[in-house]
Amino acid sequence: MKNVVLVSASPKINEQSVSKEFLEMLGSQINAQLLSKTFIDVRKSFSSYNLTEDFENLAKADAIIISFPLYYFCLPGMLTRFLVDYHNYYTASGKVKKHVKVYAMVNCGFPEPEINLEAVRVIKSFSQHLNAEFRFGVLIGGGPMMIAAKEAPFMKKAVQKLNSAFTSIAADIQAENSTPMDAIYIGVNYPLLRRIYYFMGGRGWITLARKNGLKKKDLYKKPYRLN
Repeated sequence: MKNVVLVSASPKINEQSVSKEFLEMLGSQINAQLLSKTFIDVRKSFSSYNLTEDFENLAKADAIIISFPLYYFCLPGMLTRFLVDYHNYYTASGKVKKHVKVYAMVNCGFPEPEINLEAVRVIKSFSQHLNAEFRFGVLIGGGPMMIAAKEAPFMKKAVQKLNSAFTSIAADIQAENSTPMDAIYIGVNYPLLRRIYYFMGGRGWITLARKNGLKKKDLYKKPYRLN
């Protein structure tokens, strides 16, 4: 039986984790009679000092799925540290398992899923350092909206595409000698979402300015403009 390790790498503690929910949705499509599933929560791994046990599970994996939110256009720092520490463990232990498949699921609040591409490339580079095979990434735009409004009619196509992507990962794990797929891009095709996103983003900056004793017009100042 193949071992599949599902890694949730959201830094959130008490809040709902979109990355974890996506991972659980994917996990439900993996046939437990054919594949053994192990879930790892990176934040809990650090806080409980459980790294060695989790690294041992990763070293036994035939497939690794890493789900995380986009932070400043790349990986959360917590996940970067986790992957570096695992690489050091992997290198020092000599527990090298061949033919390991790696997948990335990255979600962001931006409407455009393409923004996640650089983060997926980081996971691909990590895979190469492990001599593992990076298969493909699932790039999700409007992730929080996709979870919050997944029952809404305008979300139907996006949710169908999301479930199709999960099915593709589950099938690819079991496939032998298959060609790696292209990245899967999933966005919310709802024009109002883009307007809401940019409006709320703008309001956030205004609120932050007021907390620091500034006015909206101060945001447009250019104190370092060259003459």
